[in-house]
Amino acid sequence: MPPFPTELTSVQRVTLAPSRPQTYRIRSSVLVSSLGDKFRYDVYVTEVPGTDEAKQTKGDFYNLARLPLDYSRVTQPHTLPSNIERGLRILMANETYDFYLFPSYTLEPVAQLVPWLSDFHLSLLLPVAAYWFVSLFFWYIERKNYWPQYRIHTPEELKQRNRVTVGEVLRSVLLQQAVQTALGLCLGYLTDAGDFQGRDDYDIAAWAGRVHRARGATPWMLAFLGIDGQTLASRIQTYATSMGSTVTTEKPLVLLNSIVYPHLGDGLTYGFAPWELWVAKTIYWVLEPAARFSIAIFFSDSWQYFWHRAMHSNKWMFRNIHAHHHKMYVPYAFGAFYNTLTEAFILDTIGTTLSLMLSGLTIRQTMFFSTISVMKGVDDHCGYRLPWDPLQWGNEQNTAFHDVHHQSWGIKSNYSQLYTTFWDHVCNTVCDKSDTEIEQLYEKSRVLAMQKAEVEKAM
Repeated sequence: MPPFPTELTSVQRVTLAPSRPQTYRIRSSVLVSSLGDKFRYDVYVTEVPGTDEAKQTKGDFYNLARLPLDYSRVTQPHTLPSNIERGLRILMANETYDFYLFPSYTLEPVAQLVPWLSDFHLSLLLPVAAYWFVSLFFWYIERKNYWPQYRIHTPEELKQRNRVTVGEVLRSVLLQQAVQTALGLCLGYLTDAGDFQGRDDYDIAAWAGRVHRARGATPWMLAFLGIDGQTLASRIQTYATSMGSTVTTEKPLVLLNSIVYPHLGDGLTYGFAPWELWVAKTIYWVLEPAARFSIAIFFSDSWQYFWHRAMHSNKWMFRNIHAHHHKMYVPYAFGAFYNTLTEAFILDTIGTTLSLMLSGLTIRQTMFFSTISVMKGVDDHCGYRLPWDPLQWGNEQNTAFHDVHHQSWGIKSNYSQLYTTFWDHVCNTVCDKSDTEIEQLYEKSRVLAMQKAEVEKAM
């Protein structure tokens, strides 16, 4: 990106004054110089006579009187265009008003992760593949009887207590996945889903502008903390020589401005200081994606909890929609999505779609979120408390927590699914039994299943 400010060419010098309301088309940068505790603002513009042209180009102009935040303090009807070549900075009465031209950009489709398959189609297929991959892993260790010490239920319980066959579960899950994939295809084509690239610099500059405006609250924050700006500036005058040529020991307010308004120094890019761009990049590449995922997780958990709880509170909904899933008293991995199509549509299709729309995740972020969500759902039904399972680390919402909900003595508790148990704690629906009581109930079920199996074998 080119530096700021730039060399001025073919421009007319005009000094703005409150007594001279005009309409101007900005042609280049602004030179700012400090005069003690006040500032002179010299703007290089080309004057546009009258307002007719401004009205004709209404999409290219900003009205200072209508700008948000501190811009609203400007009362003169100067109309400034949005296509400023580098940026306009007006400092009057020690107040700062900034206008920037963000970098231009050209959008182009993101290169596909798989050459022969679009990212959109991959985002539909990857969660399905993850479902069966994780399910087959747990099926394999169950068949080989690996790590039996970590199993919640015994093989006898799996045979004796469930009210649905493995074949019925497989057919139901396959049908559900086929329907959901078809709905995803339709929704994707209707919304023309796809990721584009090319505007990273523009978005970073937009965040830098927000950071730049937010730093205007620094004097207020200092005052709130009981710190006087001028006193602070005086106390650090001994470091004035390291603050650049604009700082002198005779001007403590200018020193403070160098701290509070560091954009006044050299090394600016598009009118932003290096630290503002650094903060903007951190927000854009780290904090903003984290916020989007947090929104998706919170909404998804909220949607799942309240609908799930409603299906247990309403007898008709439980009998006709949700009881299907509770035929599995002993959950296992590939039975995680054993639901009626109605429940799958409400909880998964609608819930996931809304969470993605509200959070604004990209296709690739959607791919990651959906895949992890599916893997987490399978893991919550796997029946193994594996200490090295990363999907069960540091989170109360895990296999042991959800398995309690599948038991007759815990069916009215532990409604949370997938990521957190936030709403169970807020709504006081966490199972109130102690770990010792829960283990005694599990042991009772194991003994009864074993006895029943021995009776059947004797017959």
